[in-house]
Amino acid sequence: MITYEEEMNNRRDYVKFSLEDTWARRQLWENEETNLEPFAQQPFFDTIWEMSTTILPNLEVQVVIDDNDNCFVSSGSSGFVSFMQEPAGLKLPIKCWIHTHPFGRAYFSGTDWNTVNIWQKNMKEAYVLGGYEHFGFWQNTDPNVLTIQESNLGYQYEQYQDENKNNIYGCSCWTDSGVPPVTYTCENCLEEEE
Repeated sequence: MITYEEEMNNRRDYVKFSLEDTWARRQLWENEETNLEPFAQQPFFDTIWEMSTTILPNLEVQVVIDDNDNCFVSSGSSGFVSFMQEPAGLKLPIKCWIHTHPFGRAYFSGTDWNTVNIWQKNMKEAYVLGGYEHFGFWQNTDPNVLTIQESNLGYQYEQYQDENKNNIYGCSCWTDSGVPPVTYTCENCLEEEE
């Protein structure tokens, strides 16, 4: 009988292989009519999300696309993901870092902000996936802003980081003080309603 640990290792290996294979076969699903890089296209996001929520039991997954278009994949816990060792052959700069929040909210946690702050000069873009058509987008040309898109709900808003590295949410009124983040009405929106 296979143990839980063995089963999870098998699933992690399957996720790594599947995402690397999906990336290698991107010419089959890439839509060249868009202005988007293939790593920023919905079919790739959907595959990453499925691996994080269906194949793995709601565990974070990260994908890094390097300067040579190589794909590196790892999986973590329900609230954290990292590479246990530096990926062999990774060429800087990183074109894109994608990771999931399988509990269903796309935002940058303090750890995520620290990651992009450390890698800012060597990473062009980052995405955090919070569901199908729900993601946050960061780029090093505007390093204190995460633009959050919820296509399935039809709106977009921003999360900011101020000069002291504090999180500030552009209104859609939510905070990362809970897991998942909690919706509320902030003081500015209350004042605007009056």
